[in-house]
Amino acid sequence: MKRTYALESSENEYYARLSRKLRNVKYFLLLLMVVCALLTLFAYRDHLTYGNFRYLLRDMDAAGTSTFSSDTVYYTADDKNTYAYFKDDLAIASSNGVSFHRALGSRSFLDEVNFRSPILATSKKYMLAYDVGGNSFYVYNSLGRVYDERLDSEIVSAAAADNGNFSILVKNKLGGSDACVYDKNFKKTATLTRSGDAYKVGFVGDKLYILESVLENATLFTDITFYSVGESETDKTVRIGGFVTDVYGMRFGMYVLSDRGVCVIGDNSSTEFSFDMADLLYADAYRNSMCVLQKENTSGEECTAVLFKDGKIDSRYSLPKGVKGVALSDDRVCVLYDGEVFVLHDGEIKNIEIPTGARAIVGMPAGKVLVCYNDYAKTYSVK
Repeated sequence: MKRTYALESSENEYYARLSRKLRNVKYFLLLLMVVCALLTLFAYRDHLTYGNFRYLLRDMDAAGTSTFSSDTVYYTADDKNTYAYFKDDLAIASSNGVSFHRALGSRSFLDEVNFRSPILATSKKYMLAYDVGGNSFYVYNSLGRVYDERLDSEIVSAAAADNGNFSILVKNKLGGSDACVYDKNFKKTATLTRSGDAYKVGFVGDKLYILESVLENATLFTDITFYSVGESETDKTVRIGGFVTDVYGMRFGMYVLSDRGVCVIGDNSSTEFSFDMADLLYADAYRNSMCVLQKENTSGEECTAVLFKDGKIDSRYSLPKGVKGVALSDDRVCVLYDGEVFVLHDGEIKNIEIPTGARAIVGMPAGKVLVCYNDYAKTYSVK
């Protein structure tokens, strides 16, 4: 006898009802979200500005999504191009704006603003772009511009700290200078007035410093005034002979670079290294190392590279004339010439051939440097 069987439905009624309920809940939540968004836009429409949107982006970053390897980055040629390495991007400020460039030559951001002679100041959190003598400055993270301000006075200098604080030095109406201090939320927290010839601000860790020229008994000195952000008074003032160009904060203290030499200042001591008759050409610092390139004051115009580590002279190198820049990558000194890069490490000099016409060299971590040309930059390994 032939048997027949009834086919059971492949659909379980219990799970089918549960699925329909979940689907309805999903649609209800989507509808509720749209209604809430519309109500929010209607209720706060007067506060939803482009500036507030940029403020919300201040702590967001796109760093880490792409990094340089052996890539070539292309950009628009400009005689005023200024370069900086910022959060895995090559940042470029030109007369027509600020742009970020990532791996494979892709441009991730372009802010069309006008500069006469742009300057970039970078930190781990923000990058500042401004003109010396201009009135406006711009603050960026890796996604784009997050703040800007137009001032009533001319900008002399600007600097950013790794914790997000930054400072803008301007000329005041009394002939002195004001260092305007901002926190990471772009709120001005203090204005420090200097009556003398202040010409630069910077940060050593979280402490702000102001450089001010002083003429005493026909001798030039520089006063370095330190200030803890959030305090009502300055911390201390250190006087250095000569014209100070940079102050680099290190684990042990700081390097103070002037036209006379290098002063290493620790917690309870200081050591001076004189340039004698040599002229300062270029300098760069990374972690606890600093390299200074000096041009010998002779007809031969040879160059000497002096590498400092942990506050002491580590090594010296004699180099030919024609230096165009220097950058530190980890513990390697990279000196740029037209058509080559000299890599100084452990007392030895290695030569890397590059195309001619390079304009600048930018240090990167992991033993790499960026060599920048008129309209492109190329990454080189210097390990």
